[in-house]
Formats: sequence, structure tokens, C-alpha cells
Amino acid sequence: MNAAAVLIFFSAIAICVTYGQLGVCIGGLCPFGYVCNTGNYCYLATTCFDIATNCAANAGLCTNSLYLSTMTSKCRRTCNLCGGTSLPSTSTCCSDLLNSSGINECSSLARLCNNTAYYTLMTQQCPRTCGRCVCG
Repeated sequence: MNAAAVLIFFSAIAICVTYGQLGVCIGGLCPFGYVCNTGNYCYLATTCFDIATNCAANAGLCTNSLYLSTMTSKCRRTCNLCGGTSLPSTSTCCSDLLNSSGINECSSLARLCNNTAYYTLMTQQCPRTCGRCVCG
């Protein structure tokens, strides 16, 4: 990669960060300080909002383990999950989590395992794929 290409690459990163977009959501989740506002891309969490339109009507599901993933990704404001806090995980030791559609996206996102912006999120969502299983 020549110097001009590197400069363009870093300029593109600066533009994305300036406008608040970080990258893709993983299972509807983003790294700390970012939210998945379209279901596809992570944006700065400067304001907290719900993605789904029926969150208030379903607020009782915020602590229901069957709806944990969906409510965490779609109803952050209603469930008081702003500021990077999250509900406790119900995953078993050393298994990758499924997205809200019941699909394991970890193998297709393995390239993000060592990306500093996604390191924590990938460790939480894809510990087996990323080789970070800690069983106690």
C-alpha cells in the first residue's frame, strides 16, 4: 500500500468516526459507546433511543431471558440499557451466541475478533470463534 492509499484509508476512517459511524452491528450489538441504530451499522451513542417502535408496549420483556437479545439490541432506552450497560448474559460456557433470528454469525465475522473496536463485543458474543473461552 503506497502513502497516498494509506492517507486516503485513514481519511476515510476519520470521516466515519467524525460522523459517528463505526462499522457493522454484530447480532444487533455494537462496542461500548455505540448503538446499532438501523440494525446494520454502529453509531455513536450520543443519544439513547429505541430502534423498534413497540418497545414501550413490550417493556415487561426487558428482563425475560427468552427476549434478552432482542430487547438489548432493539429497546435500549426502554430497558434502561444506555451508557454501555447490558443485561446479564445467559450463554453457556464456551459457546457463541445467536443473533435475534437464531443464527450464529460468528464464523462470518471472525475477521473482527482482533479488531480493537470490536474486541470486547466479539469476546462476549463469539468466544468460541475468537478462541476466548473462559470457563470457571
